[in-house]
Amino acid sequence: MSEIDTLPLVRYEDLPMARDRGAGWAKLRELGPVLYGDGWYYFTRREDVLAALRDPQVFSSRTSYDEMISPVPLVPLGFDPPEHTRYRRILHQYFSPQTMGALLPTLQRQAIEIIDDISDRSESEAIADLAVPYPSQVFLTLFGLPLEDRDRLVAWKDAIIAVSLATDLDSVDLTPAAELFGYLTEAVAEQRRSPRGGVLSDLLHRDEPLTDAEATGLSLVFVLAGLDTVTATIGMALLELARNAELQARLRENPALIASFVEEIVRLEPAAPILGRVTTRPVTVAGVDLPAGSQVRLPLGAINRDGSDAQSTDHLVLDGKLHQHWGFGGGPHRCLGAHLARMELKIVVSEWLSRVPNFALADAHVPEITWPSATCALPSLPLRWENEMP
Repeated sequence: MSEIDTLPLVRYEDLPMARDRGAGWAKLRELGPVLYGDGWYYFTRREDVLAALRDPQVFSSRTSYDEMISPVPLVPLGFDPPEHTRYRRILHQYFSPQTMGALLPTLQRQAIEIIDDISDRSESEAIADLAVPYPSQVFLTLFGLPLEDRDRLVAWKDAIIAVSLATDLDSVDLTPAAELFGYLTEAVAEQRRSPRGGVLSDLLHRDEPLTDAEATGLSLVFVLAGLDTVTATIGMALLELARNAELQARLRENPALIASFVEEIVRLEPAAPILGRVTTRPVTVAGVDLPAGSQVRLPLGAINRDGSDAQSTDHLVLDGKLHQHWGFGGGPHRCLGAHLARMELKIVVSEWLSRVPNFALADAHVPEITWPSATCALPSLPLRWENEMP
């Protein structure tokens, strides 16, 4: 009998996640410290997940991306140190709190424009109206691209993610992937010729410039990995507020708590709840021997709610403090755009609460995430309110 045969089996798609992530992650943890299913090993203990995140030499992030999705390397996700370290050193200054702070007025103005339009009504499908378009505008602004390209960008991104999840690859349409790649390739070439304001031009014209392929790969990473994650978290933040009128009032009265609220949403509902790794050599975890080449899944959502301390609960902890969590990952691959994501979320929550009166879920709507999925995202979030501030 092989080691796999002795492990508890898990079917990821069978976890009860759609309505209650707390129940779903608890079910996963209850099965044991190391699980197996569909070719993957799952770690469920915090210490094992964190050890794997911090050891890229054994648990590698290097990925052979399917060329139908990306014919260029996806910078920096698909690299381990030392290549990953080089990219992070180059990119850090562009995504630091100081650099993001300089963008605050512009990104705040864009959010206000979208939310002002919404607030004139008495209802909103908040995912389509706000959570999808706003992160796309942020990307275009950050990379010095025209805001009028927003709807095309969203359509391409959605189509490519659908392709990546398809099981019948013979029937998929690769046109959107080719169009997005062509758009980003041309943007890189154009900004190589004629620099513009923004991260992309700076990376192409610095003392240690990125190559065209590296710059295109980075841009693609932000479209495919950076937009849906913020969209998902905006949806979860507005859902939590819609369910709790007292919380809305508390944050309106004390906006300083919004930063803590955002951190708690990221802890409870990490948009990318599972991180994948591949073992580079045999390794033993929780008494289980994994061979080299093992596919590993690290559930951030499970360890953030594991009850190992007073803050790791299934409920919001709003005590005015910022508590440690792993909603943005950990180790050298911790999310490069974490500061940007935090800023987007704080802007959206602040401006929504200051412009939209007490709001709630539309009658009879039962919020469920799409499951299984790469992101824990609500497909829709219909909200309603009386169009008059109390």
